[in-house]
Amino acid sequence: MFKNAVLLAFSVWMMIACKQERKCAYKPTAIFQAGLPHVLQYNFEVEGEQSLESMLLDTKVLLEIYQQVCDKTLQEYKFTVQGDYSQMPDSLWLKEASRQLVFLSTLSSKNLALKDWADIIELRRTDMRLGENREVQQGIFVKVDRIVSPEQSALLVTFSQE
Repeated sequence: MFKNAVLLAFSVWMMIACKQERKCAYKPTAIFQAGLPHVLQYNFEVEGEQSLESMLLDTKVLLEIYQQVCDKTLQEYKFTVQGDYSQMPDSLWLKEASRQLVFLSTLSSKNLALKDWADIIELRRTDMRLGENREVQQGIFVKVDRIVSPEQSALLVTFSQE
């Protein structure tokens, strides 16, 4: 009986400890903003150290950007389009990652740095593999991946710093 009480008390303590929000020095900030050219709908939500930014573009692309900024920094750009692109070769997914980032860099002067990321992907494209982290500078990684289904396909471009 005592053993069960100790186990229960420990379990409750662990649940409380896990639910406490960590204190982070930084909070995610929006990368884009409402009212930009080519943006039909825009939303930005922050919860603690994470955020989700979404934009419906006039190119029929839904862009969702997930950010995490506490212990490590992570930005994942998810470009979703209708249609089955499962037959598209890996090299074209990598090329499309560069192309999409160049397009985003033109939305405002605040986003010009995305062109630099596009250039890095294009420069390293021949030795990159889908789904693999590629270190592009000391501790800074880029990963390009895809999610495909018969109804829709998504291009994932992830930047992380560890």
